[in-house]
Amino acid sequence: MTLSRREFVAAAVALQPPARRPNVLVFMTDQESALLPGPVQLPNRARLEPGAVKFTSAFCNTPQCSAARSSLLTGLEPHQTGVLTNVDGSSLGKPLDSKLPTVGSVFQAAGYSTGYFGKWHLGGESEGLARFGFATHHPHRKDEEDALQAAEWIRGQRGPWLAWVSIINPHDIYQLPKLLSEVQPRTGVLPPRTGLDDLKGRPSEQREYVDKDQGRATREYTPEDWVRYRTYYCELVEAADRCLGTVLDALPGLDSTVVVYTSDHGDALGEHGLPFKGPFMYEELISIPLWICAPGAPLGKAPRTDLVTQADLAPTLASLAGLTWPREVSGVDLTRQPNDRTAVFLEYYAKQKWVNPIRTIRTRRWKLNWYDRGNKELYDLATDPYETRNRAGDAELKTVQADLEKRLTAWRKPLLAPQPK
Repeated sequence: MTLSRREFVAAAVALQPPARRPNVLVFMTDQESALLPGPVQLPNRARLEPGAVKFTSAFCNTPQCSAARSSLLTGLEPHQTGVLTNVDGSSLGKPLDSKLPTVGSVFQAAGYSTGYFGKWHLGGESEGLARFGFATHHPHRKDEEDALQAAEWIRGQRGPWLAWVSIINPHDIYQLPKLLSEVQPRTGVLPPRTGLDDLKGRPSEQREYVDKDQGRATREYTPEDWVRYRTYYCELVEAADRCLGTVLDALPGLDSTVVVYTSDHGDALGEHGLPFKGPFMYEELISIPLWICAPGAPLGKAPRTDLVTQADLAPTLASLAGLTWPREVSGVDLTRQPNDRTAVFLEYYAKQKWVNPIRTIRTRRWKLNWYDRGNKELYDLATDPYETRNRAGDAELKTVQADLEKRLTAWRKPLLAPQPK
């Protein structure tokens, strides 16, 4: 007998008794770094604080919208989902394959009502998201409207439900160059610790970003201009928090709902003279917020310092709902705590149609970025947390660099092999 994809997923999902299944809310911002550049007022995120586990070493699998989102939804790394870069007319990215199990399809097969609200950015949205397991779909319009739509839908649910709410901010930082003079600097926001001069001796891809790409918009910024940039960024994060409040107000209660707060990737925040995002793997860009509230505290209660990536979210959500993910994934179930990773592996492929692949290994102390052109960056995060000194090629660290390169090469080998369907 041949099973359809939906039948296969349903057969593979192990369920808890229906009365014990929690509702699930994933609230995702766009381009929010975990390393915020100044004081912010986040009263709605504070509502999660009593029951939330904060993951203080959470990283995006890639600092780019579409590819990162593919990992969050599938538990796979971008080279496994096939979404290597952004999916839009100006980029090289391929849409997410609907044959891959997603959070939507796995939960729907388990009897959940499923809804997706806001930015998708994985292709094929005009056809709806039913083939990805989201029966209800409200495309992005404005963040406030997306939050209201999600809240209205949640209030109308009676059985177990999963809502994925994907807002734009603080991605609207891209508007800053034309608003710069209107922004009033916020007390407590400091200029970046590093500047464009810091790019000397760095891989040429970063300089090209400044000279030929989006970095041109801020190339002449003064320290005062960067304070305005970072102030506006903080304001956008606060705007996102207001949307979170709209959705939280609709919940029947945190005692019956798993709530996730996260983002697809960070922002360079002006460090090293770089705005927005591009071909670099600095901490501001790869560090993301990850808070998870779950009834019964299966993730523990204290902040978690274990190394995690976005690919961990899908199998963790399944576990929290008493489900079994229907195929092998790269992510790990964070309820099996703590995970024993000593490193995470990240990747980057292209900026629109400018192909400049980077592969990264990030341990607790070390970070090695290896560009396909052969350029390398090595940082000792224990003594140089702001990544001001590239130690690649340093004789004192020859053994350290060789070990990191060996591990990164071993991780890269499967990238060259055909991926399972």
